[in-house]
Amino acid sequence: MPANNLRKCAFLLSAAIVLACAGEAFSQRGKIAGRVTNAETREPLIGTNVCFESMLIGAATDLGGYYYIINVPPGLYDIRAQSLGYVPLIIKDVIISSGRTTEVNFELDKMFLEAEAVEVTYEKPPVDIQETSSRSVIRQEVLENIPVETVGQILELQAGASTDGSGELHLRGGRSGEIVYYVDGQRIENPITGESALFINREAVEELTLLSGTFNAEYGDAMSGVVNIITRDGGDQINASFEYLSPRINASPYRETDWIGADSDALRDDDGNSLYQANDVLDQPDNLIGLQGRYSLSLGGPLKISKNTHFFVSSLLRNENDYLPFGYEQERLLQGKITQSYGQGGKVTFSTGVGWKNDQNYSHSWKYVPDQYHKHFLRDRRFDLQWTHQLNRNAFFDAAVGYHYQQHDIKIFEDWQDYLDNGYQQRDFTFDFYSEDDWSDTYRESNTETFSIRANLNYQYGNHHLLKGGVEGRLIEIDMLDIRELVIGEDNQPSGIIDQYQEDPIEVAVYIQDKIELPYMVVNAGLRWDYVDPRTEGWSQPQSPDSGFAATEAAYQMSPRLGLAHPITEELSLYFAYGHFFQYPHYSNLFMNSADLNVDTLANRSFDAVGNRALNPQKTVAYEVGLKGNLTDVLGFTLTAFYKDITDLVGTKQVRVGTKYNYALFRNIDYASVIGVELGVRRNLFDNWSFEANYTYAVAKGNSSEPLEGFWNVYYEQPEAQQEYYLDFDRRHVLNAMFLYMTGKLDAQNKWMYPISDVTLGVTANWSSGLPYTPYTGAGEQLALSNSARMDPTATVDVRLSKTLLNSTVKVLLLATIENLFDFTNDLRVNSRTGEPWETTVPGDEIAFDLLHDPSKVDQPRIIQVGLSVKY
Repeated sequence: MPANNLRKCAFLLSAAIVLACAGEAFSQRGKIAGRVTNAETREPLIGTNVCFESMLIGAATDLGGYYYIINVPPGLYDIRAQSLGYVPLIIKDVIISSGRTTEVNFELDKMFLEAEAVEVTYEKPPVDIQETSSRSVIRQEVLENIPVETVGQILELQAGASTDGSGELHLRGGRSGEIVYYVDGQRIENPITGESALFINREAVEELTLLSGTFNAEYGDAMSGVVNIITRDGGDQINASFEYLSPRINASPYRETDWIGADSDALRDDDGNSLYQANDVLDQPDNLIGLQGRYSLSLGGPLKISKNTHFFVSSLLRNENDYLPFGYEQERLLQGKITQSYGQGGKVTFSTGVGWKNDQNYSHSWKYVPDQYHKHFLRDRRFDLQWTHQLNRNAFFDAAVGYHYQQHDIKIFEDWQDYLDNGYQQRDFTFDFYSEDDWSDTYRESNTETFSIRANLNYQYGNHHLLKGGVEGRLIEIDMLDIRELVIGEDNQPSGIIDQYQEDPIEVAVYIQDKIELPYMVVNAGLRWDYVDPRTEGWSQPQSPDSGFAATEAAYQMSPRLGLAHPITEELSLYFAYGHFFQYPHYSNLFMNSADLNVDTLANRSFDAVGNRALNPQKTVAYEVGLKGNLTDVLGFTLTAFYKDITDLVGTKQVRVGTKYNYALFRNIDYASVIGVELGVRRNLFDNWSFEANYTYAVAKGNSSEPLEGFWNVYYEQPEAQQEYYLDFDRRHVLNAMFLYMTGKLDAQNKWMYPISDVTLGVTANWSSGLPYTPYTGAGEQLALSNSARMDPTATVDVRLSKTLLNSTVKVLLLATIENLFDFTNDLRVNSRTGEPWETTVPGDEIAFDLLHDPSKVDQPRIIQVGLSVKY
């Protein structure tokens, strides 16, 4: 048997052993607790049965009238309290969230005559004052009514979140790539780059949780935040939904010929006609349907093989052109989930997903030959099998095995034969805009496979301690081929400057956590141990290529976590959280340009960035302190101050060994610090409207904004930063707001009321300080301090409007969305001399004029779409 297969078998055997002993290392279950009392005397009721109407889960109250129920899946539930001699009480629509304790108290009236159960609707407090850190929870009923289509758009609206000039997400001043994503408990990422291309249909999300500050010991390998997505299970009745959203119905100005002005396109034919021609997503291969737009179809409900078996399937197909002169996205996904419940709290869940995406980003130099510019080909497959078993009233365990495959290729054509058939040749760099003789020479093929095991044991000790312990293991297989300056070799195969490697690192983590819930304080205390073995060899002294090879040592670290919440009053609490958070560098930082480990290759190459297989984990020590309170039954607030000390960040620094070697080495040399304040206000849905807003003030400073900055400074002969500066993604002020209004069904007899009857309006808004940039004083002289100037602020307002046309067994809605309602021009990059994205040149210099008007320097203009939704 090949060694590779032996390693897989050994890993899966270890999985079986671990799963027999413990449970899963993350929260997908919630807890409910409270007290049952006599409504008149307020005395505790002993032995009262508290149970869920839709599940075989329940508990009885103790001598103090207290009860708790653990191992509750997230969702909306009706909960009944029943005691002999008292009128049963049902509290409806209780919201249970993962990792949270929901408090539900019952006051029962004496029964003098036979009476039906009393039903009341649960009123969820706008802010959970028992939380010991910052947490945002977004549920399906909100997602379907606000103008967002992706997980990324949802996260951008949360406190502490901001985006940089490339649209990358940052949390509380951390670098991009410092966020870990879970889907149904399975960690989803590309281990090479740390990117998380999530193939998740918005309609399939039951609950999305963002931990943006400190977080418990059950989560690791992240320094900025955790995103936990739980998909829908299906229900007790068949339900289906279909949604269509059109392509933009208003034309993008940037996809027009001579969009800047008359005869402004630089390249023209002999008759003076522009050579610009936009490419179209429908002209690309592999289209399933010849229509643009977004198509979503979901189906769920019970399976007849068992009354306790449910399924949910969701699919998405999307064909969209970019708003820029060229570029597009083709996406399709299929995800599913089958659950089998048994006994009291037992459950087996199989979750799977398949994703496919082709897209092309815009590059201004390739404006006139987009078909010869490279594209991204992404293929994704995952499955996860979980088992939850209730041992007794006080304990349950979860166990899971998972597999995730991702292929991410970057090249012009998906198949090599198309290079040969289309006459590929290397570009010559002879013109400001590339012409028909130029071809992108980027060629990359990467494949990763991740085999994972997870396990966790939960034990409720008395009324006050919820103990958790868990273990997680991952075997990662990496296969990378990266060719620069691509040429067709003598054997008609791809050739050039080749970087190729196959690696199989192992990651293991163990944690223990205790959540102590007392009337006067909630404490979350935990400890986590992470271990990573790259299982590879590198230079024994990374700054001395002639030092020979040695095995890379495994890295490990301990991470303490502590969170406290102290209720000052029944509606106000003070909280504090502290923790050490480690993240192992992305594997590209270890293995990039592996061919350069051969000293002869290194000596003959020009300046290269070389991976360092001896890198240490990056570290963040984070603190936060704040107030949480509920001003009324529907209005609450949060106020948080935070600080992050970030060390051992990965950077690059030039290494010269005489005249023989000259390269940039990845090293743990970068650092940063972030200080900030967050203010949030939340109004629950009441009187047909809800509102949520947050403001973040933050200052993010450091010596480098991303790992390759040191390499590029040397390559472009820029001076190295001599002191801390405002990082490239430092947005000083960020203000987000989300508004939801539902008119409900108005007077059916009044025809004038029909247009506004059964209408839902969702609005999101963002205002942010401009990003920093480094100005120049002229004559090529740089100011002493990097990023000492600011771009203009940015602002956007998005709207989603739905009108119910039919509301019975089948529900039909008419949809309209508008992104960037007021058509603001928001700068992403600017000219360092003027501070503006575009500038005017000398009349008659059409090439310079066109070159300087790069539309990708600004964010998208107004986009209007319409659609239809059908639900059953």
